[in-house]
Amino acid sequence: MLMLMLAAVLMGIIGYNSMRVEENPDVSFGVVTVTTIYPGAGPEEINTLVSRVIEEAVSSVSDLRETTSTSQEGVSTVVLQFEIGTDMDASLNEVRSKVDSVLSQLPREIESPIIDKFDFAAEPILYMVLKSDTLDNRQLRDLAEQDLKDRFSRVTGVASVGVRGGDEREIQVEVRRDALLRHGIGILELQQALQRAAVNVPSGRVTDGDDEYTVRVLGDFETIDDIGKIEVRFGPQENQKQIRLDQLADITDGSKERRSYSRLNGADAVVIVVQKAKEGNAVTISKAIRGGEPSLLKQIEDEFDVEFVVSLDSAIAIEESLLDLQFALGFGILLVTLVVFIFLHNFRGMLIVAIAIPICLMMTLLVLWLTGNTINTLTMLAMSLAIGVLVDDAIVI
Repeated sequence: MLMLMLAAVLMGIIGYNSMRVEENPDVSFGVVTVTTIYPGAGPEEINTLVSRVIEEAVSSVSDLRETTSTSQEGVSTVVLQFEIGTDMDASLNEVRSKVDSVLSQLPREIESPIIDKFDFAAEPILYMVLKSDTLDNRQLRDLAEQDLKDRFSRVTGVASVGVRGGDEREIQVEVRRDALLRHGIGILELQQALQRAAVNVPSGRVTDGDDEYTVRVLGDFETIDDIGKIEVRFGPQENQKQIRLDQLADITDGSKERRSYSRLNGADAVVIVVQKAKEGNAVTISKAIRGGEPSLLKQIEDEFDVEFVVSLDSAIAIEESLLDLQFALGFGILLVTLVVFIFLHNFRGMLIVAIAIPICLMMTLLVLWLTGNTINTLTMLAMSLAIGVLVDDAIVI
């Protein structure tokens, strides 16, 4: 019996160390969203031309419980709720096929519908504000987008990394209206000239003895002046004229219009948001980014002369809540043992309770591990509540 109890304790410790630590258990509420963007359309048009068409198409999907839609300016969102226990991967594929079947009935100007499962586990777990004394917000945004985003994405368990705030670079072509009217040129001709000049196309091959080279025509621009040299054609087809773009418009290297802001202590900021995958572990991801000597954050700070301010780290809250529950669990075992001894005045009875409860908890951890569960708030609460039941049964026996 002693060997069996030691084996139970050992397997429980192995199970505890092998399980992922999460705030909540892995649950699926069976929700699929279909988001369609129709630029420039009003809510009435969105409702009539997009939302209703998609609703009718997906209404025949199996195990569908309820369908709701929201039509806003430029955006249609259709939400499908399925019965509990539905195979969501199969349902997601069925919804995709239904939406694909009605694409020809939707307006041509729409963007491709985005179909996705609503996953509570895949949520942002880390918000990091990027600061620097030498770089402005636009440079910080470029650094985050072009370099730091890829570094954080390579951390095991990370689903995606987003960048918010800061100024985004944008090459702006500000057309001079009087110049267009003077030459009789429309906006469409300007747009076509830009599209023709900004195309990278293959242009055959060149053979040099035994060597063969692929030839491409590159439409990338190196400077603002290169864009200004684009020739815009205008006039009748038989007598077309050309004029440089910089004679019709002012070309500047500017920033996109800001529609949202990220702030830290009232100051404009660039924020990097790390989102974990469903199978990812918030605590492990946080340790991989912030832990170690030197940590990933410290390496980046030293390399680029920047500073990170972590405004939110879900791993801290998860670890603190689980530590509180573990303390409550241990304190509960101690109190139960003392109460039994006080009322029974029997050291042997107290010893049985003091040994039985931890062993039962270790066996519970083993079963949780074997069944694919995680260490989370609900599993720890369940074990805390189970202590009372164990003692009741032990006293009755």
